[in-house]
Amino acid sequence: MTRREGLRGLNVRIVWLGAGLLASAGASAAPDPTGRWQGVADIPGAPMRVVVDIDRDGARRWVGSVILPGRGVKGAPVSDLQAGEAGLRLNLSAAFHSPAGSPAEARLYWRGDAMLAGELLQGGHVAPLMLQRVGAPQVDLPASGTSINAALEGTWVGRYELDGYPREVTMKLANRADGTAAGELVIVGRRTSTLAVDDVRQGREFIVVRASAADFRIEGRWSAGDGSIRGQMQQGPFEASLVLRKTDSSAGSKP
Repeated sequence: MTRREGLRGLNVRIVWLGAGLLASAGASAAPDPTGRWQGVADIPGAPMRVVVDIDRDGARRWVGSVILPGRGVKGAPVSDLQAGEAGLRLNLSAAFHSPAGSPAEARLYWRGDAMLAGELLQGGHVAPLMLQRVGAPQVDLPASGTSINAALEGTWVGRYELDGYPREVTMKLANRADGTAAGELVIVGRRTSTLAVDDVRQGREFIVVRASAADFRIEGRWSAGDGSIRGQMQQGPFEASLVLRKTDSSAGSKP
């Protein structure tokens, strides 16, 4: 090997070493997504405000929640949160009540350390989405509920009125293997909404039922004697009186 070839080989190794160091520096300098992010999904004719909170839990795993102010969604959990050098990928199915096999997700890429830009995908549709970091995270972590007794397991039906329109309510509750209760709410009015009940808390005389993704809540006093729950429904700033009665066919199928 000539001296020139040796120097050329040395220069090549130096170039590759320098590239490796730069790559390592870039990786270590990847932005931290922790924080509250807000922006707009540019849906044609119907722009939608989006607020996403991202943080780490006690085990240093990523956790997050999403708010859709115009859709009455508050604290819906973000699942399968992937963060990397290029950006983030978030499963938002809980916020959009997406059916299995058709997840709603956001694919976002870094634009500096305080801006994310990309797209929102839902049901075959794609909309540009841009989010800006605006403060510290305020993640709504899933609440820790309680179990319920046999008198509360099963199917309940009732109705309430909001803005002059009646809504028919069917609520199904059951205990799960983990010792907490869960279930489903079906609300039929001008349209039909199916909500996952993810937080149930039973006291001596009161019960609280929450579908957190839709910010929907029922609070009432329950009576095993006449098989009723008497109280109120709340969703955002709206509330109405509600009476639920247990059906004769209640079998308490597991959610």
